[in-house]
Amino acid sequence: MNSFCKKVIEYMYEDRLNQFISSFYELYRKYSHLDEEEFLREWFDRSIIKDLIAFFPPSAIISSFEELKISKRHLFKTYIKTYWDFCRNPKKYSIKIEEALQFFGLEEFSEEEIKTRYRIMVRNFHPDRIGKSKEAHMMMVKINYYYQILRRYMSDGFKSAVQVR
Repeated sequence: MNSFCKKVIEYMYEDRLNQFISSFYELYRKYSHLDEEEFLREWFDRSIIKDLIAFFPPSAIISSFEELKISKRHLFKTYIKTYWDFCRNPKKYSIKIEEALQFFGLEEFSEEEIKTRYRIMVRNFHPDRIGKSKEAHMMMVKINYYYQILRRYMSDGFKSAVQVR
């Protein structure tokens, strides 16, 4: 039971991490008042434990959860710190902006064109349209990730200085 519980928790953490990556800017706006550890407890741990309680006895959850938490905590904190550093100061990460523009096939920063390209890519690559595979899911994570980068940049009005070289 414990090994199965551990596998479920690993899957849930991976899924939650993908959700974080694809919507980090929205999460930053909601949780930026918390430090990395508090955010991990609030957004990762509590939601996962809440879902697990319905299916596993507390003893299995506690032992499996603590073991995984210890092994993955540094990785998750690194992700949070990296993405939130970007949210705090996007100008510092101009290479990410350029990378995101290239991903959407844009040469200049155009808010309308970014939104249009985003919608087209979502429509073309959504797992409901092309089939529910790991590749389709990861493509949606990438699309949302790059869109979140550009949304953050757009929200602060930094548009004027960015062009893909």
